[in-house]
Parts: sequence; structure tokens; C-alpha cells
Amino acid sequence: MSAKEHASRLEQRTLTLSIGGVLTVAVGSIAYGLYLKSDVVILNGIFSLFSLIGAGLSLLAAKLVVKPENRRFPFGYSHVEPLVLSVNSFMVILICLYALINGVERIRAGGNPVDAEGVIWFGAASGTVSLAVWAYERRIARKIASPLIEADAREWLIDFGFSMVTLVGFAVLPFLEEPLHSGWARYADPVMVATMALLAIPLPLGTLRRSLREVLLMTDAEDEVTRRLEAVMETIRAEHDIVRYLHHVVKTGRTRFIEVDIIVGPKFALQTIEEQDRLRERIWRSLGVPLEEAWLSICLTRDRRWV
Repeated sequence: MSAKEHASRLEQRTLTLSIGGVLTVAVGSIAYGLYLKSDVVILNGIFSLFSLIGAGLSLLAAKLVVKPENRRFPFGYSHVEPLVLSVNSFMVILICLYALINGVERIRAGGNPVDAEGVIWFGAASGTVSLAVWAYERRIARKIASPLIEADAREWLIDFGFSMVTLVGFAVLPFLEEPLHSGWARYADPVMVATMALLAIPLPLGTLRRSLREVLLMTDAEDEVTRRLEAVMETIRAEHDIVRYLHHVVKTGRTRFIEVDIIVGPKFALQTIEEQDRLRERIWRSLGVPLEEAWLSICLTRDRRWV
């Protein structure tokens, strides 16, 4: 088994494990939240339920991105990965906005008292599970460089944050004196819902911004591959009669699409196919990107119409 196949299987196995964990947490949280009549616990379950959809989409993407190109998808399935990340991030943002609005409305309605001890136990149990899965997925994501697992781990980290904020918010209740005790006992649940929503929004926003750049095929001026390409092309331009060169570098999922158009002058020395192929190899080697992770096109012409 090749290293790439091993990484793909490990990625799919990890996402499958995550789906099982998400399903358990979602069902348990919603059921326990309804029992306690706690919005913050129910919110955790709803968040996990949407994460289940996201994890399922991530698993589907993990299976597709390793497939070779075909007639319907001549450039492969690499575009599926940022698309899934965008959808997942957008769903998480919607959940957070819903939770924020719901929390504010509950506060305006006068709050609702809940069983503080029950919520504390929930926060401890949910936080332990979320932290364990996050640590495991983070290690795997770094090992195989998987954006899908990294994004899924980020959702588990949000869930851990939810649990800890919930636990701390209700754990302070026994230490408060009247009238703070009665007031916090009534408003703690909706306040925690609104607080967690505000704390969680920045994480999916960052993921959505990065993934949308790839979906929209936007270039990154700070990209290391782009810098290497510019450096080698300046060196080649100084060595040969090159009037102008243009380049386009776009990253979509795990694949980089790299196009270099070179307008040569009348004194350009590399006239044979073999010589030009050696130039192409020189450019490719300078990029530091394996060919299986790149679509590389290098065009040489004297006519400006073709660039």
C-alpha cells in the first residue's frame, strides 16, 4: 500500500469515527437538554447534529478527492474539498447566529431557571469527549496534512468550548450570594447560549474565508509556490531572450493549478522540444510540488495573442 493510499484510508477511518462520536453526542445532548429544559444543552445537541451532516459531507469528499480524473471531471475532484468546507462553515455560522438570537430573546423574556448540577455534569462529560476527539483528529490531521480532518477537529474544539463555558457558567452559581444567585440562576442558561454563539463564530468564519478563496479560484500573493515560481522565472529571464512571462497559480483543495506563459524573443536559444522540456523540468523542480498534486502547463510562444 502506498503512502497516499494509507493516508486516504486513515482519513476516511478518522472521519467515520467522528461521525459515530457526533451522533452519540447529538442524541445524548438533545435528550438530556429536553429533560433538563435547558436551551444551552439542547443547543449543543443541535450543533452536533449539524456537525453530523458536515462530517458526512467531509467523508464523502475524502472518498472523492482520491479518485482519478475522468470524462466528466477532467481535472479530478479536488474542488469538492473546499466546497464541502465552505458548506460546513456556513452551516456552523447559521447555527451560531440562531443561537445568539435565541439567547437574546430568552434574556428579554425573563430567562428560565434550570437544574445547575445537571448542566455541570453534562458540561464535564461533553467537554471530555470533545477534547479527546479533537486531540486525536488534530494529531491525524498534522500527520497526513488533511484539511478535512483539520476542519472537523475545529468543530470538536468549538463543541469543547461550548461545554467549558457551560460548565464554568453554572459552576459559579453556588458561590454567589443573593440577589446575584437568584438572578444568575434564572438568566445563566440564555446568557451562556448567547456567549457561546459569539465565541464560536470567528472559527468557522476563518475557514469559510479560506475555502471560498479556493472555490472562487482566487490567487494568493503570499503563496510560497508563487514566490518560488517568480524567483525561477526572473532567473530564466535573465539567461534567455524572454520578452515577457505571465503566470497563474491557484490552489483548489489538494491540487495546485499552475500555468506559465512565456513570450520569447527572436534570439531565444532553446529551439528544440528536448531543450524546452528541460526548461519545463527546471521550472517544475523549483516549485517543490509533486506532479500528482499539480496541474502544470508551460507554454512558449512568440505571438502575444496566445497568452
